[in-house]
Amino acid sequence: MKTEMRVVAVVLVLGQLLLSLGGCVSVDTTGTRPAEGPGGGVAVRVFANDAARKAGKVGPAGILGELERREGRRWVPVFRSLDPAWTVAGLTPGKYRLCFAAMLDDAGNVVRMDEQTELIRIEEGKIVETQVILEHVDRALVAAGVVVAVLAAVVISDYLGDHGLPDVPLPPPEVVEAAFYITMDVVYAATWYGVGDQLAPTVTSHFPATDALVAARRPRIIFALSEPLRPDEVEGQAVTVLAEQGGLIDGDSSYDEENWWVVWTPRDDLPAGDTIRVTLAAQALEDRAGNELEEPVSFGFRTAE
Repeated sequence: MKTEMRVVAVVLVLGQLLLSLGGCVSVDTTGTRPAEGPGGGVAVRVFANDAARKAGKVGPAGILGELERREGRRWVPVFRSLDPAWTVAGLTPGKYRLCFAAMLDDAGNVVRMDEQTELIRIEEGKIVETQVILEHVDRALVAAGVVVAVLAAVVISDYLGDHGLPDVPLPPPEVVEAAFYITMDVVYAATWYGVGDQLAPTVTSHFPATDALVAARRPRIIFALSEPLRPDEVEGQAVTVLAEQGGLIDGDSSYDEENWWVVWTPRDDLPAGDTIRVTLAAQALEDRAGNELEEPVSFGFRTAE
């Protein structure tokens, strides 16, 4: 009876500990690497949790990342992306910060998170490498969890042995997969708000991700831009959405000035089990200096049955 009580007690303690290991978002600088061009830069990689970081698996898509530069007493947005991995280079040396305050759900709606920031000093000739972990477990709690788990394993093993039952098998060793990073390098001087801006706006990311399987029936489609646009120059038919089997899909294009997004919203549910092709027209938008998107941007995704 005493052994059974020990097993129950350990299991209860272990359960409480696992509940206490709830994660929290963390943003950290991990090092630097040489820049290939003038100025400095920052590289961002987002991981779902600590295990994904160890395996080098970036994701998920739809994380609202923003890079801001210190200008006097205010922070000025410089770059935004929805991708889980991106690099921006050609930045003027100075004080910057990375902000992660929200993410997109399966339907493309904004879901607020506890805002996390990381202050960064950009230096000439260096790329600052940073990582974001969405479900990060405190190392002290992990150590405590390992100790309790080991004790629980020992007690339960003894219990099973005393009762002629097979031992609990040990978990297989962690498989470390080769990391595959999909990064985008945007080289510019971060002067989009200046009079002499001659750089065309660039699509930094989009939602859904390429080849994603989308379960939401009426998702918003979003193109994130590298700089703010002229709201009155974003045409209502800037985005074309075509289903492989269902044909042209009706929807409305709009501009989210706060986030620098071109958003397409469907009027009806998307056809299920179809392949969807999305295109942002090249001349359907302009930045504040009158520069147009140089070429159309297209991607595809699939809808669930």
